[in-house]
Amino acid sequence: MDPITHGVIGLAISSFSGEPVSLLNPVSLGCALGAMSPDIDALVRIFFNDYEYLKHHRGPTHSVPAIAVIATLITFALTFYFPEMSFLKVLLWTIIGGISHTVFDIFNSYGAQLFIKKRKASILTLYDPVITILALILIFGKNLNTIWYGIIILKFGLYLTFRVYLKEQARKSILKEYANGYKVEKIDVLPSLMAFWKWDFIITAKSHHIVGKFNQVNKKFVIIERFKKKRPEMVEHFNKTKVGQVFNDFSPNLHIQHHEDDERIVLFAIDMRYYLRKQFMHHATVVFDKEYNVIESHFHPYSLNKWVSVPEAA
Repeated sequence: MDPITHGVIGLAISSFSGEPVSLLNPVSLGCALGAMSPDIDALVRIFFNDYEYLKHHRGPTHSVPAIAVIATLITFALTFYFPEMSFLKVLLWTIIGGISHTVFDIFNSYGAQLFIKKRKASILTLYDPVITILALILIFGKNLNTIWYGIIILKFGLYLTFRVYLKEQARKSILKEYANGYKVEKIDVLPSLMAFWKWDFIITAKSHHIVGKFNQVNKKFVIIERFKKKRPEMVEHFNKTKVGQVFNDFSPNLHIQHHEDDERIVLFAIDMRYYLRKQFMHHATVVFDKEYNVIESHFHPYSLNKWVSVPEAA
């Protein structure tokens, strides 16, 4: 989710404190700032490069220890503007706001690191209108009581359950459509980046990787790419490299293409999860000599035209 949406969710959550929702209220402001703060890892992109950013994005800054530290700094800063505020109360709701950020990031296909490992549920799009509507009700609702809060929580829980149900129905539809033509080993179903009635899917079959989209309203399938799997040992060679290790942490859905000439072996990795503007978003290239010593390796974030070198010793 984008920082503004996280901030809106933080404001909405602050209403459970019993305080009026307002940016002039330190509880609301702390909760909103806390809900946006884990994306401070975007500074890595400014001071370093896209490779370092994607390697660390939704990682340590989204974890509970970092959230607690950042929330403490935010709360201290707020004391300069609200000297009469309750420090512990504002700190508590700022931490709650920060945790909400990570939890909602876990709900989409990229995932986030709440504790040690990155987790993902892959049920919500990057922007979800239902979540936004529920948040706005909490922000602008007048005289909300315990019953209203209970109804909002219930609707939120039912909506998440419904999304899990839709995802499973999509998986069954995809399996039914393609089970006869391929020996399907696994199906990964991901929410579309924006359209909440569409799902992206990656089929891992014995001979192919199949990437496509499924519209759950009109039941239409669109195949983006069929990648034929060749020489599985090349996957092992890629995974042993520095960029391969990072890329596997970054994405569990890789296809490796192999090219070879008299002097070099080139492996080209494709992250099959995100397809935008008629191309996959993230790639990597590793060039070996004939003894499988790495000559050069590169990460291609967001575009094939971007090259970030990844030294093997890095």
